[in-house]
Amino acid sequence: MKRLLLSALLGACVLIGVAGCGPQQNGMTHEAIYAGLDDKVKVALERTNDPKDIDKEFKKRLASTKKAVDKIVSVDGDNIVVTHKLGKTVMPKEHKRIVVVRAEDPMIALDESFIAANYNENSYLYNELKERNIQNFSINDETRTINYEQIQALKPDLIIMRDSYGKAAYEALSKIAPTITFNVNKEEVALLGIATALGVPEKGEARLKEYYNNAKKTRIALGKNLNGETVGFLRIMNKEIRLYPYMKNDINNFMADLLNIKPPDMVLETELNPTNNAISLERLPDLDAGYLIVSSGYGASSANNQGIADQRLANLKKDELWKNLPAVKADHVLQVDSTLWMAHGIIAKERAMKELYDTWGK
Repeated sequence: MKRLLLSALLGACVLIGVAGCGPQQNGMTHEAIYAGLDDKVKVALERTNDPKDIDKEFKKRLASTKKAVDKIVSVDGDNIVVTHKLGKTVMPKEHKRIVVVRAEDPMIALDESFIAANYNENSYLYNELKERNIQNFSINDETRTINYEQIQALKPDLIIMRDSYGKAAYEALSKIAPTITFNVNKEEVALLGIATALGVPEKGEARLKEYYNNAKKTRIALGKNLNGETVGFLRIMNKEIRLYPYMKNDINNFMADLLNIKPPDMVLETELNPTNNAISLERLPDLDAGYLIVSSGYGASSANNQGIADQRLANLKKDELWKNLPAVKADHVLQVDSTLWMAHGIIAKERAMKELYDTWGK
């Protein structure tokens, strides 16, 4: 059934008693879900896909990103200081030998040169990194231990690090070369922040505008072709199935923030408790999304056994509960690569957008 915006649906429930407006099988009523949503989510649910509205929305988004970067990077002539989560770093005047610790996406998106990173053949950026002759240093992903000796041997003059590696890693790397850190989960701020720190803010702003143009194209196409249907994102893992919330998860929030993809009620219910995304098989019949995105397993750097998750998904596809889902019956299921969809960076998100556009936007 084609779904309207939740608020419109609630109004219809009150006025004419639409079928299905009562309690869900094991979940909350539509009214209870909507009442619990914060104002940001309610506003997001009312957005349109009119090109002029999108332009206004993205203009505000760019302005907000600039404000966030201004709090991180201060520029006084040729003196640039980065105040980040783990400390304060004065940028070196020259940075010709940059080492990157899990922040490759923004550097490649900006087309900025660097000499080394950690990556493997599962990385969605593997080809780009090999073509650039980027040297590969070791990181033990189970212990999150960086091989500092290898980095020191590279004689970097600047290190750019994902801040999730923490204070100890930052302090160790800072003894080798000036080190700046960014939260790469916040893709747009990280990209513009790195560009500003490197002294090329105009390049960062131009790249973000390109990113928004890609999002606008995808959003308009999906808005037209999905025709009001809702979309859910399921991730099959070794021990659980996760249904991701609408806006409160940095893996898939680009679907809501940039693409204005509308969620089914079960996803909005998950929005009320975003710290626990796991659902049981018994709740699958409640998932009445018109379209489903499904991934199995983990990201490129994970030490988890991908094969177990893949087998769980294969087994799930044989289950009658799965076969009876509206999206499955309609052949509206897109299975995606977890190594890409679990990644952070605007290149990762652009490639995810392209998958959506190529599958449901044409």
